Amino acid sequence: MAGEPSPDAVDGDLLAIRRASRRMARADDTERVAEEFVATCASTLGVELAAVRGYDPRCDALGVTAATDAAEPYLDGWSDHRRGDDGSPAWRAYVTGETVAVAEPATGSDAEPVEHALYIPLGPHGVATVATLDEGGFDDRTTSLLETLASDVTAALDAAADRRGLRGLHDATRTMQAADDPEAIVAAAVDATETVLNVPYSGARLHDPDGDSLPLVAVSDAAAEDVGVGRDDAGERVARDVLDSGEASVSEGNVGGAAGVTLGATAVYPLGDHGTLSVALPEGMPLDGRRRELARVLADNTAAALDRADRAVRLREQASTIAAQDERLEEFANVVSHDLRNPLNVATGRVDLARDRLPAAAGAADGETDAVDAVDGAVAADVAADLETAAEALDRVADIIDNARALAVGEQVDQTEALSVGDTARTAWEAVETGEAALLVEDDRTVDADTSLFAQLFENVFANAVEHAGDAPSVLVTGTDTGFAVEDDGPGVPDDERGAVFRVGYSGADGTGLGLGIVARVAETHGWTVRVEDGDRLGGARFVVEV
Repeated sequence: MAGEPSPDAVDGDLLAIRRASRRMARADDTERVAEEFVATCASTLGVELAAVRGYDPRCDALGVTAATDAAEPYLDGWSDHRRGDDGSPAWRAYVTGETVAVAEPATGSDAEPVEHALYIPLGPHGVATVATLDEGGFDDRTTSLLETLASDVTAALDAAADRRGLRGLHDATRTMQAADDPEAIVAAAVDATETVLNVPYSGARLHDPDGDSLPLVAVSDAAAEDVGVGRDDAGERVARDVLDSGEASVSEGNVGGAAGVTLGATAVYPLGDHGTLSVALPEGMPLDGRRRELARVLADNTAAALDRADRAVRLREQASTIAAQDERLEEFANVVSHDLRNPLNVATGRVDLARDRLPAAAGAADGETDAVDAVDGAVAADVAADLETAAEALDRVADIIDNARALAVGEQVDQTEALSVGDTARTAWEAVETGEAALLVEDDRTVDADTSLFAQLFENVFANAVEHAGDAPSVLVTGTDTGFAVEDDGPGVPDDERGAVFRVGYSGADGTGLGLGIVARVAETHGWTVRVEDGDRLGGARFVVEV
């Protein structure tokens, strides 16, 4: 390769290299970039023996990515350049970032001996290997052009790696978002450190609240083989500091591995409050800005996936709790319907028999043959009035029993009519043991509702007021822009309990925990909403129903 080229030849070579560089910049993957490099070496620079060795984090080795046809016979002797191989000039170039020149390299091939070889680093991506059979080796011009081309290859590999990393990051994020198991999520993150970051050593820790520890739950294959996996108190302490602070930790210190591997740069990233993701590179490999940024994004996406999985678990638990409550409520409704129906029927039958016997006594009162008959007639009239009241109460009990199952299974009401809020409230007040309590109604609007269920809503709100608002409470029914409200002058409901008071089974005192739960169910069956807030008139609890 001796001799001085003409200026036109030099300009032509540079132009050809620039054209090749533009093609490499548009390449979608590292393989196409490598193939373009070796083709340009052969066609433009006359370097027939050329190959690109890409770094593979899975085996921590430099493997052949592309090679010219002429270089094929030499590849067996040049392959499998693993870390720790002192006889590998490719590793020296890769780790030091400087071109290594070797005269008469051993190729282990029966082909014509190589006189001179250059190992040119391609950043974190690998090494370009070029060789010549010419005893004079590479002249300065060819060496300079090769290094220029290698620089352009490195830039193209950076761009291709960024595109590949973003695709890999997207794929890993989709995989993590589709998983519900935290260990599966962090395992996907660890796998992505190889494809996205080109980092061989990584591991993830998840916080164990029971033991208040941060055990390793996922590690890369290279870490398991070269570094070893076991109790790592120092690593757990660093992870604990990162988890507590919420800030990533980056260290350039060297750490010995179980297989004699020395780790260089190490970074630990928090995964929200779930755990940490650690990445490490062998000694001499830089944790450059690109890797750090992608690692940070990967950790953030992993934390988001773990948050989503946590929410999914909580929602499933809530759904299970609600299903169990619904099942218990339906069972309660069935028990009420079955166990109360017989005694209700008996009581209703006795009231009917008593009514049948009263006309004779009432007729005696009409005759008023003497004072005793008059007294007996008055008593009979009172008994008749009491029986009428009892009959109305029994009818109401029957309605409530009929409503219980519909409320339990969450059925929507199918028949409604326009009902007065004020009239319904006054009627419901008479059905509740209110003692010395006082009712004030300031609303005459109407709403479409089921007669029985609407009355039951008021009955339960009134019963709650009488139970919790103290002796002789005052209760106010008013209208709102979107419905109506019931307010009392009791102590109200604390802010932290307002979301729970409508839950079936919740009781702030010694009650059944059904009353306000039934209020919520009645509202739900009508398509209404109900909430509790501070009263603005009487100062106690204010139940607002929006219809």
